[in-house]
Amino acid sequence: MTRLINQGRLAGMDLIIGPVYSRNLAIVSEYARKTDIPVVSPVRLVNNSALTNNPLLFMANASLEVAQDAIAKEASDYYLNNFIFIHADTARNDPDVIRFRQKIISELSSRIPRSEVRFRELTFYSRSAFNSDSVKRLENALSVSSENLIIIASEDDPVVSESLQEIHSLSKKYPVRIFGYPSMRGIENLDPKFIFELGVLVFSPFWIDYSEADVDRFLKEFRKKFLTEPSEMSYAWIGYDLCYYFLSGLAIRGRDFLSNPWMHNPDLLQTEFDFRRKSGDDGFENFKLYRVKYTKDYDIILETNESEYRKW
Repeated sequence: MTRLINQGRLAGMDLIIGPVYSRNLAIVSEYARKTDIPVVSPVRLVNNSALTNNPLLFMANASLEVAQDAIAKEASDYYLNNFIFIHADTARNDPDVIRFRQKIISELSSRIPRSEVRFRELTFYSRSAFNSDSVKRLENALSVSSENLIIIASEDDPVVSESLQEIHSLSKKYPVRIFGYPSMRGIENLDPKFIFELGVLVFSPFWIDYSEADVDRFLKEFRKKFLTEPSEMSYAWIGYDLCYYFLSGLAIRGRDFLSNPWMHNPDLLQTEFDFRRKSGDDGFENFKLYRVKYTKDYDIILETNESEYRKW
């Protein structure tokens, strides 16, 4: 990236989409900030720190922090439940886990006194370490008399997969409700039986309605060119949406669009863009999340009764 910049290959650009890797994004966004070129990060970053003092940087995918805030807000509607917070922070020093825990407790405490909040924390250990005791640890945290709201605060495939398997084994005896991170939708080795039969709710940055005419047209064109269809996780969807959104925004609204992206709301394929920023000196982050529900009928539906987090 440094070589491209030094060679002047990026000079005079109207828009830069990418790069994918954070280390390259930092180089490009710093150059673009000095030359007044908007940059769009197409993939989710580890955090949103790159937005600080970078007013023309756009994060197209919500950070984990946005998802955590959404889950915490949603969880507060179930303040009378028994809460089980599963994570893999064995050293108890992961700032993401600490912040998420505090956020959930804060939201619950805004609904009922802190002393009445039933919140159990469960550190994940592989079954190879605990064998059958692993399920017993979970069972000891569950309640028979009230619903158990289980939040899996991890993006690690083994943590999510093993946790769901253990919850599933106890779900006939204990009433459970499960919230998961956006990344849960992309876990390939996850037994679908667990996520469907448990009715998991995932906060996802995308949702594709295959009944929409524009989605159907896109698929027909894609099949014609590539002789296949893009999966839901394919970058073809977000690539189309990003290009259409930013190019049409610049064409119709001019550079005012870059400071006020909410003035442009075209119909897209996979997502909507709800760009917000902390201050005028910072970049924009997409806050849009869909409440995607897996049902016992082995269907995936969009829950449309959105919670208060959409009104921040």
